Amino acid sequence: MKVEEAGLSKWLVASLRQEGVERLYPPQAEALRKGLLEGRNIVVSSPTASGKTLIAIMASQRHLEAGRKILYLTPLRALTYEKAVEFKRILSERGPGYRVVAVSGDYDDPGEWIGTHDVIISTYEKADSLVRHRARWLSSVGLIVVDEAHMLGDRDRGPTLEMTIAKLMAILENPQILCLSATVRNIEDIAEWLEAVSVQSDFRPVPLREGVLYAGRVIFRDSEVWSLKTSVEPLITLISDCLVDGGQVLVFALTRRKAESYAERIAHALKSVGVLNRLKSEKLEQYSRLAKAESDSPFSERLSNLIRNGVAFHHAGLGHGHRRLVEDGFREGAILTLCATPTLAAGVNLPARMVIIPEHRRFDSRTGMNALSVTEYKQFCGRAGRPLYDSVGYSILIAGNRTEAEYLMEKYVMGEPERVFSALGNERHLRSHILSLISSGLAKSEHMLRRLISLTYYAHIFGTQGLESKIDAILELLETHNMISRENGLEATRLGSRVSELYIDPLTCLKILEYTAGVERFSTLAALQLICLTPDLSEVWVAKIREGKLKKILEEVPDEIYIRPPSPDEDPEEYEFQINSLKNALVLWAWVNEVHEREIYERFSVEPGDFAALRERAEWISYAASSVLEVVRRRSLASLYRVLTERLRHGVSEELLQLVSLPDIGRVRGRMLWRSGFKTLEDVRKASLDDLAKVPGIGATLAARIKKAVGELDSKAEK
Repeated sequence: MKVEEAGLSKWLVASLRQEGVERLYPPQAEALRKGLLEGRNIVVSSPTASGKTLIAIMASQRHLEAGRKILYLTPLRALTYEKAVEFKRILSERGPGYRVVAVSGDYDDPGEWIGTHDVIISTYEKADSLVRHRARWLSSVGLIVVDEAHMLGDRDRGPTLEMTIAKLMAILENPQILCLSATVRNIEDIAEWLEAVSVQSDFRPVPLREGVLYAGRVIFRDSEVWSLKTSVEPLITLISDCLVDGGQVLVFALTRRKAESYAERIAHALKSVGVLNRLKSEKLEQYSRLAKAESDSPFSERLSNLIRNGVAFHHAGLGHGHRRLVEDGFREGAILTLCATPTLAAGVNLPARMVIIPEHRRFDSRTGMNALSVTEYKQFCGRAGRPLYDSVGYSILIAGNRTEAEYLMEKYVMGEPERVFSALGNERHLRSHILSLISSGLAKSEHMLRRLISLTYYAHIFGTQGLESKIDAILELLETHNMISRENGLEATRLGSRVSELYIDPLTCLKILEYTAGVERFSTLAALQLICLTPDLSEVWVAKIREGKLKKILEEVPDEIYIRPPSPDEDPEEYEFQINSLKNALVLWAWVNEVHEREIYERFSVEPGDFAALRERAEWISYAASSVLEVVRRRSLASLYRVLTERLRHGVSEELLQLVSLPDIGRVRGRMLWRSGFKTLEDVRKASLDDLAKVPGIGATLAARIKKAVGELDSKAEK
């Protein structure tokens, strides 16, 4: 179908043509035939790069022209911003100027400002938060797009996605719902739940060839055989052959350590292959320097050295800057081989000619050794084949023996993704969502609560009987701890409403109140230890401190610790839980006491991305603690946590908080100002430009900016 035959408005046809779209792909044309432009709910399952985002853009036209908004849901912050760029280009820059925004995080923001936009690209959790805050503009949403819809079955993110869809179905008047996924086996189950039609296609713009490598031979799905030309390690041979032919390679590793290990091995082996020309080497040198400058740490140096050789790794341990550098370098074609953990497959769009999967089993601390799911494998495969660059994409599993080769061929290459089932039965998630339904006013009675839960995917598949006892237990818990009242129907108390708005587990609130009962003040380390013990922070393990070293640290600060871990012999599980929480508290304690980042990385064996995630989560739980304590009028502790929240944000002692509120003044420059005698905003206000400029790290330009900022603060204070 030609794009001008699709029934689209002239402006959208023109915009798509500027994108190079002249004909629609089969799944796009089928979606149109099944009522996409007439407002039908549709569930689409088709491979990566088959044009699912364009289906969403075409569906948007009708609603935007009618003055209604688009709410596009994604699982990852990175994906949210990537989609926003695409929507802006087509609907704004090349279209009529519709306003597009990407939103995530900041769950205490009511989000009314978002309503000035036409297209809202949001993470699942942010969208749920907006519903909890009852953002008024939500009533104007006409189209809900659910990207990566197979995430409904994810035990961590699935319940939030499912409940958010159910809530939106309850509060919106006949919204159109469009679900998109590359891997949904039981698409009809989801379609029935949403009263939708399904579009299922195996079309790929770049054909995919899947195979298994064993004993120097790759056997493909169609029984064709490749024989490797050398006896060198098979992984290296596959990669070097692909690179010499002008391709790029993605190697999926199932742990971070393996991703880095593969990258080291590949970089070492490729030095002799000669795939880097002068132009590529110069570009890689630029990326290498940027990676090293991103943070002062051995981690940066290691990544920088790999990039110089055309190889990099990608996992959650990367900080934002490193992640952006690696992704940009791979997109540009400078980085030729990327070793990544599975999060990349569900995230940003980074295709390669060849995807290699060297292992299919990984260790999980909760369940032991587990095989890779077929759904994950198909997600990996989806990255094979670069549109416009490759005529075919390759996905290759590596087997250690003949039996394993046969198993990999049967289970993964010939297999189908697992069915997507609901994970809403998890009591932790159910607890939070039941409180949010009551707090948002959607469930004013137990009957209404059960009716809303009957709208979920869980209820569609399993019915609600399996949830009845859990619902009763959760209602009793919330009432017992004064988060809801059941005197006149269901109503959230002030405490319950605040907990729901803060987007924390009700048990986190209970732990905060329990640990602070009868206490007026405690040390900074004790305050950090407390929040690290809450359910919302206790699953974020980042510090790796050996027992002997930990014991030495604890001996140095015996009076700072609030809760002493039990004996490992008496209660080994509780001991391990508390020790891990204490390790994280020690990392955060070093941060707010201005220990240099490099020293933190080395002392606690922390990676930049993990460290950033820990700081961000700790800052939020500290803020939540201050809010909850304010509600129950424990004001001295609420004040302590308000200060701690700012210290966690900036990584400084309390004495620097005024200075780091100035533009471009972080923990290092703030300390320089302090040492130079400028200890308060008043000191800065009185200082001359020349005196400020003489402070190390400041200079004339920044000094002028600081003085201007102080003047603006004075103007605000006068108003």
